[in-house]
Amino acid sequence: MSQSPSNSQSDSEQNQPHDDSVSPPGYSEQIPIPPTLTSNEAGWSSVSFEYYNHLVAGETPKLCFDHYAIGVTLGQGFQLDWQIEEFARGRVQRQMLFHGGMSLIPVNHVNWGAWNQPFQGFSLSLKPAILTRNAAELLAVDQVEVPPQKPFYDPLIIQIGLALKADLESQRPGGRLYAETMATALAVHILQNYSAHTHKSVHYLGGLSPTHLKLVKDYINDHLDQELSLEELAAIAQLSTYHFCRSFKRSTSFTPHQYVIRQRVERAKLLLKDRKMGIAEVAIACGFTHQSHLHRHFKCLTGVTPKFFSNS
Repeated sequence: MSQSPSNSQSDSEQNQPHDDSVSPPGYSEQIPIPPTLTSNEAGWSSVSFEYYNHLVAGETPKLCFDHYAIGVTLGQGFQLDWQIEEFARGRVQRQMLFHGGMSLIPVNHVNWGAWNQPFQGFSLSLKPAILTRNAAELLAVDQVEVPPQKPFYDPLIIQIGLALKADLESQRPGGRLYAETMATALAVHILQNYSAHTHKSVHYLGGLSPTHLKLVKDYINDHLDQELSLEELAAIAQLSTYHFCRSFKRSTSFTPHQYVIRQRVERAKLLLKDRKMGIAEVAIACGFTHQSHLHRHFKCLTGVTPKFFSNS
């Protein structure tokens, strides 16, 4: 297997302009073997997910990302040759990666990898902005420094990745709010455990004020039929997404995503009893993307199907 990077991209290819406000972070436009599952059409803003099932040995060209990239191995182990600029003086490293092994590549670090046999795995990509926003509160800094990491194992990152994979495979019942909650949790975890900054312990024990809680709840109820964003809910409460999630749960006993699902099911009950809409129409009116999503959450929370409830 090759011991040196090949098929490198030119500097102009690596540094194409990027509209951070529109395009999701991603690998697939740079890595020649396409993913078998991707979040490119999911509408997620801060995080991207891609699942790969490489059937043969291979290697990447030299890459340089405008996002933080985490690659996670699933299935059987394999031998990996890898190189990240500014790590080990740029020398190629070789080691075995087993199930759950992963790498973290920061923004703007040229990197390359080669594998000696088929493997499965997924990539998570985070936009720099979500780390910067949370770093201001967690680390009291306005510039984030996350150094390259030697391959490591982190069960929480695996859990977040598999949760996003399951959401995509089931046609995204969690919606953008769920993905943004996972992205915030991942960003905070990286800052707390892998940044070069000393962690500043911030204790925010209170819930939302009654005024802010009412404003958030009213906004949710007024927009149940739409895609809700964690950032817009946090902005109403005048908090970061990280502290908003913690404060909202302390006030309601539910995460924002859990609360929204419950409110959608409650509205579905009213519409089903009214019997002016079919079940599929009720699902859309309540903000579920498919009738099957309404069915799943409705039965989970009430113990009966929407059809049974409507006919009872």
